[in-house]
Amino acid sequence: MDDLSKSCIILDKPVGISSNNSLKIVKKKLNQKKAGFSGTLDPMASGVLIIFFNKATKVCSYFTDAYKTYKGIIQLGVSTDSGDSYGKIIAKNEKLFFDTNKVKDIENHFLGEIEQVPPMYSALKHEGKRLYKYAREGTEVIRKSRKIIIKNLNVKLIKEDKIEISVKCSKGTYIRTLAESIGKFIGCEAHLSSLRRTKVGNIDLSNSISLNKIEDLSKDNIIKDYCISVDNILDQIESRYLSKDNAKKLVSGRKIRIENDVSKLVKIYDNEEEFLGIAKINEENELIPIKIFV
Repeated sequence: MDDLSKSCIILDKPVGISSNNSLKIVKKKLNQKKAGFSGTLDPMASGVLIIFFNKATKVCSYFTDAYKTYKGIIQLGVSTDSGDSYGKIIAKNEKLFFDTNKVKDIENHFLGEIEQVPPMYSALKHEGKRLYKYAREGTEVIRKSRKIIIKNLNVKLIKEDKIEISVKCSKGTYIRTLAESIGKFIGCEAHLSSLRRTKVGNIDLSNSISLNKIEDLSKDNIIKDYCISVDNILDQIESRYLSKDNAKKLVSGRKIRIENDVSKLVKIYDNEEEFLGIAKINEENELIPIKIFV
């Protein structure tokens, strides 16, 4: 598959590099001018980073909005200005003491829809300026809390000063902030010491490639073994096949009448099984183009 216009790659981003710099390395290696990713990972985090090329960037939002699954370690007894291990230590518990019985209650306390205040060390903007820039200047900005959803949460005390968490959460969730909140809940300082994203939606690390491997392998081998047609990872969306005439109509932006279907998003293919894009079936049983790839 030399044409990457509808393709993506599942990168296992390493610790110590930003998502943007990881993207630059992949773009350069595969000689692609246009590419994007869904869901930024902090430099201290590793794991699933889906990189989309060219026309495939049109579906980034479907994965940005998807639930993400993470595994992390919370260091108890120490808090940092950034909420993770990359920040400066700002507080310590002289003697680490917390209610171990409350560890069992963490899951129930944080499950479901909760309010979360974004951290100062984030890329969110206030009056056109990134929050982390204010933070570096020592300026605290008042941030509004946002609703997030913690769909699944498993907590395990692995050492007297370390908690292991596995969390499935909605878009906009800051695991660093969750770590700090967990510390407050059980009664001690805390920060996130490590984080690995294991899933974006249904996409996991099973078909991923490391950055080291990308740098070591040839472009042709990467394309052959690791580049995926984007429709293959949109497995949550059903497929519909159109005749040649109807495919032309849809690609040109026209609605198509279909029978006996329900309102939903669908992947559209022509009669030769070429992926054309994503369309929506409305309540009038009309197929409306949403994202077209040709």
